[in-house]
Amino acid sequence: MARISPTRGQKLAFLIYILIGTCVLYLDITSNSFQSVKNGFKSFKISSSYLLNQITVEQYKNLKNRSKSKKSLIEENEALKEALDLSYLNNYLITKENNFYKDYDIIKYPSRSENNRSEFKIAQLRSFDPNTYNCCDRHRIFIEILSDDGENFNESMVFNSSGIIGQIIHSQKYSEVMLLTDISHYTPLKSITNDFFCNARGSGRSEIVICTYNPLVDSKKITVGQIFYSSGLGGIYPRDIEIGEVNKVIQIDPTTVNLEIKLLASPLEGDIFGVIRY
Repeated sequence: MARISPTRGQKLAFLIYILIGTCVLYLDITSNSFQSVKNGFKSFKISSSYLLNQITVEQYKNLKNRSKSKKSLIEENEALKEALDLSYLNNYLITKENNFYKDYDIIKYPSRSENNRSEFKIAQLRSFDPNTYNCCDRHRIFIEILSDDGENFNESMVFNSSGIIGQIIHSQKYSEVMLLTDISHYTPLKSITNDFFCNARGSGRSEIVICTYNPLVDSKKITVGQIFYSSGLGGIYPRDIEIGEVNKVIQIDPTTVNLEIKLLASPLEGDIFGVIRY
């Protein structure tokens, strides 16, 4: 391939460019002729860097601070909720203290005294399937007893701020609680006048237990709206704690009447519970 040589005009233009560049460089070194141009370029460079920093770094810092603030608010809300639940439990315990810690049935509890009080623990919900609670026969929750020292809490009463919800049937790291509405559970109940007693079985329905009695044997007339209380029989639940009120009176046959009792307490209210073994 033939080599193409630059023309005389191209050589002359190249020489002129070299001379102009040399002159500019000489003037820049020996004088301040281009100082304003250089200062303007530096200012533009600094402004661009500052703007970029504001757009990226500052936004990142703001986002990070917002994330921290949101996390802190969530943690504070959880702490306040737990403190409120504990306050409800303590208030409930104080208002029911005579019933939780005293039982004047000297036949059943001849040795009970003020110095022989029950053991009280705070527990937190760990597992609960509300779908099973609303549809099925097996009504259970799992709780963790806080400050647990390895003691056995089987057959201990469990309650929340609304009242009694059930009893512990397996005491492990996470204790299994059988709710009052479980079909395997029976709650000894009585009327406020102490002239009617029955064992309320779980119905497998949320908030409902059922008392069955023979009206030919027990002629006491039970009406809708009547309040039932724990009888204290069985030794798990203290006596005279309000359990619920009669929702329906269903005559099955001449010898069988079912009382549907709507429970006062709900396991869905809060995730902090009290556990009492007495």
